[in-house]
Amino acid sequence: MAARLVVFRIMLVAAFALIFVRLSQLQVVEGARNRQLAEENRIRVVRRLAPRGTIYDREGRVLATSRLAFSVCVVPQDLQSNGLSQPVEELAALLAVPPEELLSRLAAAEEMSREPVVVWRDAGSDVVARVEEHSVYLDGLSIVADAVRQYPNGSLAAHLLGYVRETSGEELSAPENVDYRPGDLIGKSGIERIAEAALRGIDGGDQIEVDARGRRVRTLGTVPATPGQDVWLTLDLELQRAAAEALGSRAGAVVALDPWTGEVLAMESHPAYDPNIFASALSSAEWRQLSGPERPQRNRATTSRYEPGSLFKLITAAAALEAGVCNTRSSFHCDGAFSLGDWRLRCWKREGHGNIDFLHGFAQSCNVMFVSLGRGVGPERLAEMARRFGLGEATGFDLPPEAEGLVPSPRWKRRARGESWYPGDTCQMAVGQGDCLVTPLQMARAFAVIANGGRLVRPHVVRRTEGRGAPQTGLEGTEVGLRPETIAALRTAMEAVVAPGGTAQSIATAKYAMAGKTGTAQNPQGEPHAWFAGYAPAERPKLVVAVVVENAGQGSVVAAPVARHVFDAALLPPAERAAWPASHPPHEVLVDAQE
Repeated sequence: MAARLVVFRIMLVAAFALIFVRLSQLQVVEGARNRQLAEENRIRVVRRLAPRGTIYDREGRVLATSRLAFSVCVVPQDLQSNGLSQPVEELAALLAVPPEELLSRLAAAEEMSREPVVVWRDAGSDVVARVEEHSVYLDGLSIVADAVRQYPNGSLAAHLLGYVRETSGEELSAPENVDYRPGDLIGKSGIERIAEAALRGIDGGDQIEVDARGRRVRTLGTVPATPGQDVWLTLDLELQRAAAEALGSRAGAVVALDPWTGEVLAMESHPAYDPNIFASALSSAEWRQLSGPERPQRNRATTSRYEPGSLFKLITAAAALEAGVCNTRSSFHCDGAFSLGDWRLRCWKREGHGNIDFLHGFAQSCNVMFVSLGRGVGPERLAEMARRFGLGEATGFDLPPEAEGLVPSPRWKRRARGESWYPGDTCQMAVGQGDCLVTPLQMARAFAVIANGGRLVRPHVVRRTEGRGAPQTGLEGTEVGLRPETIAALRTAMEAVVAPGGTAQSIATAKYAMAGKTGTAQNPQGEPHAWFAGYAPAERPKLVVAVVVENAGQGSVVAAPVARHVFDAALLPPAERAAWPASHPPHEVLVDAQE
């Protein structure tokens, strides 16, 4: 009995010794760390996202702003249910989202286990009501006020403005995005992307005390968020509306430039998309539309390459005038086709134009005359002149991406295809067919060369960023090197296009004079593309417009009226502008003006 008592006492002493050692370890050795953990469990930092800066047009009209919204948030560490075994599945059912989607969001934010993670951004009132009702059963669940992007004009200028969405894993791993966390919003395209650093702002936050269930007890301190900087664009919202209205539902693009400064006043691409859909989760139908064959997210004005058709005749004429192959008094004969051995290139006027001089041949877009000019100039000088006008290379537009286009030449054909250049290739190139490819922005820039007297400007759309000096007033550009006589001849020729007897005579108006060129570009994949490019007023140009409408047929019938509508919006007071399309009915086009 005495022996058992001794053993019991020894065991009791040993137990108390172990407890003492453990308590000493917790209090002395690990005391600081345990106090920190306890404090972290009691005190949280809840970020306040900074509202993004506003994007304005040149007149201060809002193109993109931020609005108040409500988001459903979860603190992963606190997520647990009362009486329920699977809190994640219960939350997924409450929000009507797949459990695996919710799990992936929580896993992506694992290092933020003590911070609220957004699981539903811009929640509707029905979702907010359900969450508030069930929050008593699910710990770690809350509704927070948030700011989401809003585009008040819907799809208008969507390709320029771009959109914002949550950061991807690839973006989070980029060195320049070290300050971003999972769930943060970032500019994905357009101005939202290239001006991200200015638009984003600086996040703030609340330091709060929470109870054992993770519920807010009180706010200990607040650091207000700093809103992002505002950005002003060169766009004119009224011109953008006019371009979108005239283009309508047809696929294509419209570009309007200030020919003296390179400012982009309008740039419309269709099919388009509404960037507002990215404020919340995309539905399957929305995702199918965005990723479908129409590719609505592509900016056709800068990244789609088209055969220029007869718009390239401006280049052919410039090369011929500069080389002395012709002048404004030169005469030609067109019998409806140009023959080269067994190969024939037809003029659009099947019966031919007969005897015709340079100015009338330009106004009537006579293929036979331009083939003669192209053969006289030769392919190398045609290609060199095209490059002087900025074709075959990116324009330097400040909103990438941008396609380079293609200016073919004998050297290019040997290198790219291993083939020789044939005389027929020169004929095709002279009238804008064959391998030559351009973007609508490149064509607007090329026609601006004639409008401004010989300078190749750099297109740009960002005018000013808040706090970064005065507005950008324009870039001088580079001299193309054309003789004044050449520029004068081309201006006269393009004015004749929009005059009686010209292919674009149907869009002429007594209110102001226009100059331009129509085009109907043969398309290997389908119906021809309709083109028009020109400027107005002819005597002192304020605006250059380039229009392409895909698979639409004749440029004089389809594309030229679109340009006229944009010119009206820029040059006429509202009371004098005709409604679209009543002012430009197709039946006004003369039967023999088919180009």
